[in-house]
Amino acid sequence: MNLGQQLSDGIAKGLTLRYALRAAGKARLISVQRQFDWGLVERPHYAYGLARAAAEAQGLGHSGMTVLEFGVAGGNGLVAMEEYADYVARTSGLRIDVVGFDTGRGLPAPVDYRDAPHLWAPGDFNMDEELLRRRLRGAQLVLGDVRETASQFVVDLDPKRPIGFVAFDLDLWSSTMSAFDIFRGEPRSCLPRVWCYFDDIVAMIEDVGELLAIEEFNAEGHGRKIRHPWMLRANVPLRPPWADQMFQAHLFDHPEYTRLIAPPESRALPLN
Repeated sequence: MNLGQQLSDGIAKGLTLRYALRAAGKARLISVQRQFDWGLVERPHYAYGLARAAAEAQGLGHSGMTVLEFGVAGGNGLVAMEEYADYVARTSGLRIDVVGFDTGRGLPAPVDYRDAPHLWAPGDFNMDEELLRRRLRGAQLVLGDVRETASQFVVDLDPKRPIGFVAFDLDLWSSTMSAFDIFRGEPRSCLPRVWCYFDDIVAMIEDVGELLAIEEFNAEGHGRKIRHPWMLRANVPLRPPWADQMFQAHLFDHPEYTRLIAPPESRALPLN
C-alpha cells in the first residue's frame, strides 16, 4: 500500500492527518517547519497559536512574549507548549517565556450549574508536581487558586514580554472567569490581540463553562472582547476542527491596537 492509500485509509477510520502520517511511518520524511506549518504535531492548536502570536510580536517590534496554559493537569500540554516555544523562539529570534497555572490538586469544587458539575468532580485531573517539574526545562509552574495567581501574575509581568497566546483548559466557568483577569489589567501586559485556545467548548452550550465565561467577559464594561475569527478553519491548512476552538482577545484600548503590522505583500493586488 502506498503513502496516499495509507493516508486515505487512516483518515477514513477517523484519524487526523498527523496520526495517519504516523501510522504510515512517514512523518520523519517531512521537515520540522512543514510539520509545524501544517499542524502535523501532537498539539497543532498550540503550535498555531504560538506562531501567530510570534508574528504579531515581531510585527510590533517586540523582542519577546509570554505564553500561558491555564489548567496544566498532568502536564502534557505544558511540555508540548515548552517544546513548540523553543522552536518558535529559534526561528523568530524572540525570547518566549512559558507559564502554566494550576491548583496542583486537581479541579476545585464546582460553584453551581455553570461549572457543569455533571461533567467534572473536585480533584479531577490531579498533578504529579515532582514528576512534571523534572520534565520541564524552563517553563514556570504557578500553583494556587487562579483567583489570586492570574491577577498577581499580570501585575508582576515584564512588559517587554507581553502575553501573546493563552491555552484555557480550566473546565469550569468560575475558574475561567478568574483567569480572564489577565485581560482585565494594564493593556500593555498583553499584545493588542492575544490568540486563545479553549479546550472545553466541544459539544457545550453558551450557558455553562468556558462559553459562558466568554459571553460574560464580553458583556463587562471594559470594552475588550474575546471573539472567534470568522472563516478561520477555511484559512488553516487541512481545515482542522480545532480551528473552531481558536479565539482572539481584543484589547481595543491598547496603544498599539491600530498600529499597522500587515506586510506590504498582503496589501497589494496587482493586475494579473
